[in-house]
Amino acid sequence: MVLTSAWIAVTLVGGTWWVRRDITAYARFQTQSDTMARQSLYRRWLIESFVVLVGASLVSLWLAHALWPFDGFPSAFAPASRLLASGKKISSDKWLSIAIGLFFGIVLSVAIQWRRLKRSLSPQASPDQALIPRNRREAMLALLLSLNAGFSEELFFRLALPLLLFQVTGSLAVSFAFSVLAFGLAHAHYGWKGMLATTAGGALLTVYYLHHGSLLRVMIAHAVIDIVAFFIRPAIADWFISRKAPRWAVADS
Repeated sequence: MVLTSAWIAVTLVGGTWWVRRDITAYARFQTQSDTMARQSLYRRWLIESFVVLVGASLVSLWLAHALWPFDGFPSAFAPASRLLASGKKISSDKWLSIAIGLFFGIVLSVAIQWRRLKRSLSPQASPDQALIPRNRREAMLALLLSLNAGFSEELFFRLALPLLLFQVTGSLAVSFAFSVLAFGLAHAHYGWKGMLATTAGGALLTVYYLHHGSLLRVMIAHAVIDIVAFFIRPAIADWFISRKAPRWAVADS
């Protein structure tokens, strides 16, 4: 327990430092126009996020005695899964609270995504627009970033972190709530609106994971969301603006 608590403290301090550094790095990335410099930052984020999140996940799962034999849906999460699967075990008041929470979460996520699409149709770019790839090489790196985010972020925030926190707190509600908030804070470089949207999205992904019990499904869903943000939404915006090819489909510069 002492070792687990110490590792959680290290994770919190290290995560705070990483988020602060990421905010600075992303602000610098937004000013970059040279594609080679942009590609270098894409590659750095790709490697660092994989090493840090997967490494932290392995240590956390080891401390939680869930590294081997590996189970994408631990038995410790079963009560939460049963709670979602069986309406008979939830009072009408609790169902109302859950429904209201999910409703506002979905509305918030849809509203922010719609605002992002509207901003992408206007001349003024929003903070997350900087990540949209501008040529084929950037598009390939962005695709790898999407796949990596789906794998490493879900492994850590949906499985390893809540499982580790459960070992200390004994509460699934606290463990998942903290993990969802940490997921949102990890995307603080998008600004407070982007952070709220990410937190709402993380909550929905958590519910999806607990309901279906498949970490792979959640990883795929996360990757698809990022691919839509990187490619589909910009392509729709470009089509509305000038009916031209997506910006990432132009020749490399």
